[in-house]
Parts: sequence; C-alpha cells; structure tokens
Amino acid sequence: MTTTSSVNNNSSTTNINDALKSSSASAADLQNNFLKMLVTQLNNQDPLKPLDNSQLTSQLAQISTVSGMQTMNATLSQLLNQVSASRAMDSAALIGRTVMVPGKLVTVEGGVPGKIGIDLPSTADAVTVDVLDSKGNVVRTIDMKGQTSGVHDVAWDGKNDAGVPVADGEYSFRVNATANGTSVEPIALVYGKVQSISGDASGVLVDLGNGQTSNVDDVRRIL
Repeated sequence: MTTTSSVNNNSSTTNINDALKSSSASAADLQNNFLKMLVTQLNNQDPLKPLDNSQLTSQLAQISTVSGMQTMNATLSQLLNQVSASRAMDSAALIGRTVMVPGKLVTVEGGVPGKIGIDLPSTADAVTVDVLDSKGNVVRTIDMKGQTSGVHDVAWDGKNDAGVPVADGEYSFRVNATANGTSVEPIALVYGKVQSISGDASGVLVDLGNGQTSNVDDVRRIL
C-alpha cells in the first residue's frame, strides 16, 4: 500500500508568509522559494484535506504584491537618487552667494559685526535679542518690540549697552519672542557666504566655512 506523507496546510502557509515578509529577500528569491514550497505542499498534501483554492489564491496574490512592491521600491530609490543629484547641481549656483541660515554665532571684525536675523513662526508682541560674549555674559540687549511672523533682520551696531564698541571676536546671541506671555519659539539666523555644496543622508548641504554647514532647505534668504 502506498503511503502518502501528510503536510499541514496551515504550517506551509505560515512558512510561505514568513518568506514573503522577509525584507532581505529579492523578488526573484521570493518567487523561487514560493514555487518550491507550493510544489512541495501540493505533492505532499493530505488527500483527505487538499489545499483550499482560497489559500492558493491568497498566496499567489501575496507573492504578486510583494514582487510588485519591491520593483516599485527599487524604481523610487533610483528616482530619489536622481532628484538628489539634480538638487545638488542646482544648489551649486549658490556658491559665492550670501545666504541666511539658522545659527547663533556672529563675528565682530574691525568693530563691525556680522549680520544676524530672526525667524518668527507667528506674530509676537515682545521680541528681544541678547548678544553674549565668549564667557556667556550679556553685552547688549536689543528690544525689537512687537513683530509680525516671518524673517527679520536684527540691527546691531557692534556696541554694548553702554554704547561702547565691543572688542573684535566671536559672539553668540539668543532670541526671546512671546505672544501673550507664551514663547513663539523663534529661530536665530546668521548670514554667511556659501563656499561649497555637499551632501549626506540628510540632504544637500551648503558649506559656509569654519566648519559651519546648513541644509539647503533651511536657507531663509539669498543675497
């Protein structure tokens, strides 16, 4: 008498689903593994409990979906790489231009400070800018009163609160902006000349020199 080896349909289905969910397998690997398991399942199925048509249809639909998604992901990846390369080439036009980007450091040279600014996400009824020396001491407080939302330049003449020019060197500044006593989370901005364009996982970067870089998407103004 011929003995038929019984294979549990649920177990086989689980194995196929596990293979389909494997992110490390290629579409071709998934198809090959699926066909091998399907043939094994059909050859060894229990004659009294044959593979249900709905299960077979479901498995075929899964392998088709996964294969299609992997092909689509590969296409999208290629498209994104092309877009990134195109953006880097377009951004090369910024080299030599002065841009405004997020930053808190300002340099005073010959008594003249670098240009600074702020970005207000919403209207603020009180805006102040504190300029600090290298030791963290406030040397000048600039009261900008109320300001509407958007990008604004900050006028600093390079003098302290007593009206005396500060020494040349590097300073930092912080912005406080509130609306009805609640901070509107202002962003400090600085100007810098673009030296070069580079890129990493975060996108296209503008290099402003002295180790300062900023994402090209964060450029607020171009002069």
